[in-house]
Amino acid sequence: MVRTIGFITAATLAALVTGSAVAAEGAPASLTEAALVGNWVVNEGKCTDTNAEFLVFNKNGSVVSVRDGQTDAAGFWKLDNNKIFLNVLATPARLHEELKDVEGYYPFDITIATFGVTADGFQGVGILGEQVRYGKFARCKT
Repeated sequence: MVRTIGFITAATLAALVTGSAVAAEGAPASLTEAALVGNWVVNEGKCTDTNAEFLVFNKNGSVVSVRDGQTDAAGFWKLDNNKIFLNVLATPARLHEELKDVEGYYPFDITIATFGVTADGFQGVGILGEQVRYGKFARCKT
C-alpha cells in the first residue's frame, strides 16, 4: 500500500488528534474486538475481487494483510479506545515503491484511528512513521 500501506499503513491521525471517533451521523460509535474480527476489504474494493486489498483480523489477535491474492504482511492487532494497534512483519516494498529492491521482512508498528463506524464498515486514518493515510474498510461476508 503506498496508497494505504495496504491500509495496514493507513488509518490513524484524525482520532489520534481528537482522541475520539464519531459516526457519520454524529452519534458516537465504537468498534469492539468481536465486531472487528473478520475479513475487511480496503478502499472500496470488492470482496469478490481476489486482487483487492484485504485485512483479516483473527479472534486470536493475529492479523494478515492480503493484496493481489498474496499475503504481504502478518502480525498481531489490539483494539483500544477506537484505535487499532498493529505490529506486523512486512517487506519495505509494501510501504513504498522506492523500497522495492530491499530484501527481507521487517517489523512495523501501525496505528489506525477509526471513525465513521457502522455495522459493516469504518473509516480510518493511519500512521506509520511519517506516513499518514486515509482508508475505508468494508466487512466481507463469509
